[in-house]
Amino acid sequence: MDGLRQRFERLLEQRNLATEALRALEAKTGVDKRYLAAGATTLLSLYLLFGYGAPLLCNLIGFQGL
Repeated sequence: MDGLRQRFERLLEQRNLATEALRALEAKTGVDKRYLAAGATTLLSLYLLFGYGAPLLCNLIGFQGL
């Protein structure tokens, strides 16, 4: 689990469009960018799992077995 956490931290320290947006949100809200990124990832995952992405997820799992 520590390896995953370190990889997540390294990704957040890179300079790209997503991390710059997270830095701007962090400055405006005062919420740590790690929490913002984790929250966005969680919401996206739940949306894909239960929303419009559910058929896509089912197809991906189904085609993995072939």
